[in-house]
Amino acid sequence: MTRMSSVQPLREVVQHLADTFNHPQKRESSYFDFYDDSLTIHGFPPNLPANKEGFKKFIYLLWKAFPDIRITFEDIIVEGDKVACRYNLAGTHKGEFMDIKPTDKQFRVNGMTVFSFSDAKVIERWNLVDMMSLMERLRTQS
Repeated sequence: MTRMSSVQPLREVVQHLADTFNHPQKRESSYFDFYDDSLTIHGFPPNLPANKEGFKKFIYLLWKAFPDIRITFEDIIVEGDKVACRYNLAGTHKGEFMDIKPTDKQFRVNGMTVFSFSDAKVIERWNLVDMMSLMERLRTQS
């Protein structure tokens, strides 16, 4: 098997994961199918369990607060069973988020994620998002 054939499937899985996250009709029914039940998460709010259930709670919070949220991967780098992505998130603040009432403000922030896969399912995810910029945007007067 050539290197390209082993890299391309994970790249496609991650892109499909993003497409599902961005599609309100698909996200509810299939976004979490990309994640194994044994999922361990890093870099999400510390008050949530570092497992699939904690991850679901956070993602549902995002979808409720920012129903039009979209992720766009700018870079996808595959090495073995790991995929590193540099991305941006954009959306409109329509629901409460971290004790901030809806503002109808649009935002765009950058982030990075590393996924670790087993059998085409995410078993571990590290996340780093520019939350300071997001919170500043939501709290400032416009």
